[in-house]
Amino acid sequence: MSVASAAKARVGRPVLLNLRPLRDRRADEAGRCVVCGADTTFAFNSWTTPDELHAFWADATVSRAYTRRESMFCRSCCSNLRVRRIAEVLVALYGPPGCGSFAELIEDPAFRDLEVAEVNTIGSLGSLHALLRRLPRLAFSDYRGPERLGEIVDGKRNEDICRLTYPDGAFDLVLSSDTLEHVHNFRVALAETRRVLRRGGRHVFTVPVLWTRATTETRAEIGEDGEIVHLMPALYHGRGSGAYRFIPVGVDMLTFTEFGRDIVDYVRDAGFEPEVYAGCDDGIGAEIVFAGRVCE
Repeated sequence: MSVASAAKARVGRPVLLNLRPLRDRRADEAGRCVVCGADTTFAFNSWTTPDELHAFWADATVSRAYTRRESMFCRSCCSNLRVRRIAEVLVALYGPPGCGSFAELIEDPAFRDLEVAEVNTIGSLGSLHALLRRLPRLAFSDYRGPERLGEIVDGKRNEDICRLTYPDGAFDLVLSSDTLEHVHNFRVALAETRRVLRRGGRHVFTVPVLWTRATTETRAEIGEDGEIVHLMPALYHGRGSGAYRFIPVGVDMLTFTEFGRDIVDYVRDAGFEPEVYAGCDDGIGAEIVFAGRVCE
């Protein structure tokens, strides 16, 4: 669901903030951004969600919640609601008393001492990534293909979340956002993030989930011949709708998994203590941030 962050990386803030239906302005909200700390306006943009997802959900309430999640852009730093929810959870978990934004947290000595891995498709954490880069011990990676894993490719470390090259117990915190649904085996990915975390560490992440759906379903898998086998009609997260269909906003990414409430069980099965940080979306699940904590 990272079309909005990809758009920011590729075509810039003015597109996300201003290229939208005029009626969307009625859904803008004023508030304080937990990423940058600014008193600002959050801009709703209905074009961030592709028509295919609306058709799949077939529920106007779900569509609205997930469109808010991928938009409501801060006019100061351009973070969307999904990114701000992650920032809110990180500030609550790691911030000192009185810390009001991630921009403040990133300067906290205790947080700066953490070994942090951001394992994401480029742009998934949007403006949060720009702040994370200030950490002296940040290990950022972007999957660039199956060859040369663990090496710097095109200026970025190449890591597959299902086959991380980091040593056991290397990190205090692993971050990913809307990544697990696009890998062929999210169970292996969770086991890998558990492996590279030390005692007390967390994998903090988001995935698109409908809390009304009890069980996780597999949309596609990799066959024995290495080819993709579609168990349901192919569904991609990437380009948006409206004008965004005709400009290079995002890169279409195949969805392998549709998550349900049992994602919590899968996190536990991977060796974590699950943590669920719910938002204010009336139980839909669009604003949930998950964490797996290493207690052993």
